[in-house]
Amino acid sequence: MWQSTWEDSDRRIRLGRLLGLIFITAGFIVIGKAWDGAASKNFATAQMPYLLSGGFMGLGLIVTGSTLLLLSTVRSERAILTSKFDEMSTLLSRNLARLGYSGNGNGSAAGDETQVIAGATVYHLPDCKILQGKKGLMSVTLEQAANEGLKACRVCEPPKLPESKTKEASVN
Repeated sequence: MWQSTWEDSDRRIRLGRLLGLIFITAGFIVIGKAWDGAASKNFATAQMPYLLSGGFMGLGLIVTGSTLLLLSTVRSERAILTSKFDEMSTLLSRNLARLGYSGNGNGSAAGDETQVIAGATVYHLPDCKILQGKKGLMSVTLEQAANEGLKACRVCEPPKLPESKTKEASVN
């Protein structure tokens, strides 16, 4: 169970937030108990050990909990930014392929290649029934669809790259 918690980033974020809140709550409880212990003594010299030890321990727990909360927030923001960066990278590569530029920046004549519509995991023909009513779809070449690991739609059955070109695309 512990190992699966560290493999899944969402679980790590939840665990950090939960531990942070537990530490903060425990810190306030320790401070409250220290004040309660100090209140039971009638003279100041007997109250000081309660206030110092309980106060420092409670403050330490609160700072630790706040740090855990901060780190879990940073982790969650990093996960969101990483997913946005991956999405932006995919869109940029699709646009460059559509415009006819290779990955190294050299232009190429891509006008004679078959264009298909790219989905999240599948590519379609432009007149596919599944795509009706959807907006913001992007056309890519068959080679680009193979490079992204997209599979052919089972409804409209778009053309597929020959095996030799598929192996070349995966090597590049």
